Amino acid sequence: MPLLRALALAVLALVALGGPVRAESPIPRTVIALIEGDDESRLRDARSHQIATMPLEHLGLIVEYHRADQPLPDLSGRDDVRGVFTWLSSPSRPGALRLLEWFESALDAGKKLVVMGDLGVSADPETGAIPLQRINRLLRRIGVRMGGEFIAFTAGSTYTVHDKRIWGFEHQPLVPPAYSLMQVVDPEVTTHLEIATGHTGHGTSALVVTGPNGGIVSPLYAVEVDHGSNIRRWRVNPFEFFRLAFATDDLPKPDTTTLTGRRLYYSHVDGDGWRSVSEVKIDDESVSAARVLLERVVRLFPDLPVTIAPIAAELDPDWIDDSDAREVADGFFALPHVEAGSHTYSHPFNWSYFEQYNPRHERDVVQRVGIDHPILKGYAALIDDTAHNHGEEADLGKYALPRAFFTRPYDLDREIAGSLAKIGQATGREVKVLQWSGDTTPYEAAVAATRAAGIPNINGGDTRFDSDYRSYGFVAPISVPVGDERQIYASMSNENTYTDLWTGRFYAFRHLLETVRRTGLPIRVKPINVYYHSYSAEKVASTNALIQVHEAMRGKQITPVTTSDFARAAGGFYTTRLIALGDRRWRVEGRGALQTLRFDNASLTAVDFARSEGVLGARPAQGSLYVALDPAVARPVVALTDRSHPLDPDPAAHPYLLESRWPVSDLTITEDGGVEARTEGFGPLTMTWIAPREGTWQVRLIQDGDTVWRARVAVGPDRRIAVDAGEDAGALTPTTIRLDRVGD
Repeated sequence: MPLLRALALAVLALVALGGPVRAESPIPRTVIALIEGDDESRLRDARSHQIATMPLEHLGLIVEYHRADQPLPDLSGRDDVRGVFTWLSSPSRPGALRLLEWFESALDAGKKLVVMGDLGVSADPETGAIPLQRINRLLRRIGVRMGGEFIAFTAGSTYTVHDKRIWGFEHQPLVPPAYSLMQVVDPEVTTHLEIATGHTGHGTSALVVTGPNGGIVSPLYAVEVDHGSNIRRWRVNPFEFFRLAFATDDLPKPDTTTLTGRRLYYSHVDGDGWRSVSEVKIDDESVSAARVLLERVVRLFPDLPVTIAPIAAELDPDWIDDSDAREVADGFFALPHVEAGSHTYSHPFNWSYFEQYNPRHERDVVQRVGIDHPILKGYAALIDDTAHNHGEEADLGKYALPRAFFTRPYDLDREIAGSLAKIGQATGREVKVLQWSGDTTPYEAAVAATRAAGIPNINGGDTRFDSDYRSYGFVAPISVPVGDERQIYASMSNENTYTDLWTGRFYAFRHLLETVRRTGLPIRVKPINVYYHSYSAEKVASTNALIQVHEAMRGKQITPVTTSDFARAAGGFYTTRLIALGDRRWRVEGRGALQTLRFDNASLTAVDFARSEGVLGARPAQGSLYVALDPAVARPVVALTDRSHPLDPDPAAHPYLLESRWPVSDLTITEDGGVEARTEGFGPLTMTWIAPREGTWQVRLIQDGDTVWRARVAVGPDRRIAVDAGEDAGALTPTTIRLDRVGD
């Protein structure tokens, strides 16, 4: 009772002083993105998703998509919403006034409004144009006013660049694109780019601005897109523009690219081509591509985990009776560094075809293609040879057939849960992840089936950043919403896009290394993902490319994990809640398997370990600070302080982790100021810790109760304790690491 009375008195005192009494609430991370199109339009094709979402997610923001011409959400009670992002192509639409008023209501609710391209409220086809004065009433709240003139002829116009960090990021047009006149009317608004029109009486016009209530990029000034020439090039720097427009400096960034201070690595293989005969021979005999993959690649890189996802039909004798295919699967899954995945049961090519499935229609499509089609060779007995009923033509996109195998009618339960059971039964290994097949565009019920089965899902996205895809605009987001579900994208594209859909340039998957480099420097926007198909071992050139890529990975400082580990961490990006506790201190909740927070522009920022809880360590890199969270702590607290020099260690009274190849957890501080933690991973164990001061430290690695590696380390001014156990610490073995100070 005395405690309750004291709490009550404290509340009354706050009220008397006028202080608010409110529950802690997460920092808002959601951005409402408006996109064009009706319900039949694919979200995956919207430029907001394809081009803008990745930099928004890099800044820690979650993008929630809504169609501009549909009813829009009420934001008055949405404390999770940070702002609204609109990148519309049409200046007019039905309900334009309704949309304008919704923008105003968003600002009324304290949300930011960030506009690329047209605002989309110039006119309603049914009611006519909306007066410019009415539109400017909205725009003045962002700090600008639009003039009534459109400058189409820009010869003689000249740029004035006020902020080189924002303008000319990947491309700067020599001749300025057309634009509407825009003037800044709020002294708190910053003009990053303006243009002198060269027309008498027009003066200058702002093109890119940010301010307290959001920001605007004039149409045609955000990005250059030419689909025919495969061009996407940012004209503004989206990372910097969105940072300022959405004011994300106060937001710690949940990060899926990094684990224990190193760039995260994972690899996965789709089962296509499992039984194809390879050009590469083993013992001078022709064998399947899957066997070549096993013997020439996977078995030779035990330090690099890989998830192998067979097509269940090829391991099921009732569908495909191939004992060699099953024997190769046994070989893969006998290896400890191989994780079991599923590439579905019958390998759907076009997922939308099966959302409203008609077995009779599928039979007609199969019969129409005929058994001479390459996919059907050897399966004549499986085709119903009764009288053909051609029916209506199917819309299968680039595919000739709805799926690869059709012994039985399509069944979603079989495709997901059934494939997990069959592959598990055939291999003796629990299946940990579902890898989408075909066009990798599953419908909502299919994604929901993976969640119901208790496994994550992955594939799609096709991230590339190389000489053929020369822009961050080709770097996909972490995932895509599918109705109320979420599909995790593969972090990098597979060999299919490098080899012109497996028609040539079979060596070209080696160019993945360029995407790895460009997505890591100067901004780390993706983990490393080596993703390919079984048929990559069909050709000599493609097999050599695989080996080259894997050998390159051995030279990189990475933290290798399984594909399911990454997919679960990616899902954690969207569930993480960040509670601001004041004085540069945050509590992290609901993060799932995500274990890294990133702080940008943090060269002189350090973790304050004395005020933190559940933090393993931290590592500065590329101007950011990557903070490693302890998986054993459900609600860690991260506190920051200043450091006087970028190379100074963080202040801590005990050793903390700088980086590690093996994931680390369960950190405890010993009585003498040392630490003990758990670790387990792939390949040789290498890691670095930072000691609280100079002196002599002893490091021990303990496995199954025995010390397998021990070292005394003389710690100098850099305070680093390097651990390199080589082969002494067995990979994939639970290990205790203990660091103790043993002398000055």
